[in-house]
Formats: sequence, structure tokens, C-alpha cells
Amino acid sequence: MRRRGGLYLPHNKILRTRNILAGIFLAFLLLVHSAECSGFEDRPAFLWLEYGTKQDERDGSATQTIYITSSAESLTLAELTDLTAFYHDGRQTGEKQYYRIPVEQQDGRYFLRVNTSSRFFYHVVVTGSRQGEHFTAQTTFPLYADGMDKRIEQGRAMAKNTKVFPAIELDLSGNPYRTLMTGQTFRFLYKPVYSPGHAVREMQILDLRNKTSEKLLPDAAGIFSFTPPHDKRLDNGGYNAYKETIVYAEEAVGNEVYKTSMNFLLRRSYLAHNNLTHGLLLFFLAMAVSITVVLFRRRSFRYHGR
Repeated sequence: MRRRGGLYLPHNKILRTRNILAGIFLAFLLLVHSAECSGFEDRPAFLWLEYGTKQDERDGSATQTIYITSSAESLTLAELTDLTAFYHDGRQTGEKQYYRIPVEQQDGRYFLRVNTSSRFFYHVVVTGSRQGEHFTAQTTFPLYADGMDKRIEQGRAMAKNTKVFPAIELDLSGNPYRTLMTGQTFRFLYKPVYSPGHAVREMQILDLRNKTSEKLLPDAAGIFSFTPPHDKRLDNGGYNAYKETIVYAEEAVGNEVYKTSMNFLLRRSYLAHNNLTHGLLLFFLAMAVSITVVLFRRRSFRYHGR
């Protein structure tokens, strides 16, 4: 204790108490962070499609590289049987027709190369299996090229019913530009492997960059909804910045497990950068100035007219 002006101040005791409280708070934060990271690292083993580089070709076409990636070391692509990649055009209506994409391998990585000479919207799917587990990875993206809008070389169409796989569908109605932004609410529907299928009770949202996960529960109609929060990195990165976000679901059918993922690109919200408060203030200020000018001119006109 220190003495000042006849008063005894428990200085050391205050410092000791403050340090103890700070230590407890820091330990709590580390515990929460460790629990979050542990929950993320303990995610199940599944396949997902990772975006690589986009290459502009000399003939005016564009090639997008897509990597087939495992979420955990316990799952290697080499042990999967019947690893197959295919796509359908997002502009198709009615029953979808799928076309094969060759699966390539280089330096231990498996990847696809998607090429187009026009504006094309792809739904890409990759499937593979191992003992009792069936994996489906999918993604949806537009691919634009500066070449002539010629007929796409689609290759050989897949025979009907050769592939039975579940799917996660993203509702893009009301989004004509197909741009997925933070702050929007997205709706997902799980399509089971067999109709009517088994109910999926939850989905997971995985943010790979921030290493966070979130559970989604369906509403009465079986729709899963998700509103991604705004991201400072995206806000500071400009219009071309994006992050990859994964939706994941599991379906058990007897002794078989179907693991399905969908990767989509999130961009920053354009509307989030519009300062609504300042905009409204500026609007009302402009209106007030305009009304004042009109009233002043009317008053001056009346004065000079007398």
C-alpha cells in the first residue's frame, strides 16, 4: 500500500487484481478461439471444387481451371473409384443433359479445365466413391470470353441414369446478374439421391478463409437460408475480390452415406458502400436549398411588382 496525503492506497492490490482479470479474459478468448478452430478442423471428409486461374486464350476463348480438393487428409482422391466430372448449361430448361469433362492430374493435384468462346453459365459436378461413402462436389459460375458467340463444343453427352447423385440447389430467382454478395439472403434446397429420399436435418456453411463454420436448419418447407455477413477484406479488395464459401450436407441411406458440397463465390455488397444516412441528409439539404431559392425568387418578384 502506498501513502499519499495521509491516505493509504492499495496500489499493488489493484494492479494484481487487474492483471488477474486480464489473464482470465485472455484465457477465455483463447478457449473460445480454440473451440472454434477445433470445430472447423474436425469437419468431415468430403470433396469440394476450388477455383484456380482463368486464362484468356489466343483464339478469344477463356479457360477456367477448377481443382478437385479434399477437405481432410483422411480422404485422398487416389482411393476414389469412378471419379467423374460433368456439367450442364445453366440456360437449359426442363430435363438437364450432362456432358463429361476430362479429369486431369499434374503434380499430385486433380483438376478440370472448362473452356468457352462465349458467355456461358456452368453447373459443374464431380462424383466419386469409396467403401460405403459417395461424394458429390458441385459449383456454379459464369464464364465470359471475348471470342465470337459460336456453338460450344460440348463433347459426348452422358447416357441417362448412369450417375445417381444428390444435389444442393441455390435459388437464384430475383438475381438476374447471378452475382452473390454479402448481406444477401440465400436459399438452398437439398435434392436427395432417391425420391422421395431421406430428410436432411441440417447443412453446414464453411468459410475457408476465416476458418469458421455455421449450422443451418431447414424451415417447414425444407428450405435452408443463409445471410453471409459483410467481410472487411472483401470491402477493401474492390469489385473483383471474392471468397469461396462451401455449403455441405450428409444423407444416410441404409449403410451408405452421401456427402455433398457446393462451393460458391461471395463478393462484397455493392449497396453496403452506399452511406444511406449521408445520402438522405444530402437529399433533404438539396431539397431545402431548392425550396428556399424558389420562395426567395417569388418574394423578390412580388416585391418588384408592386
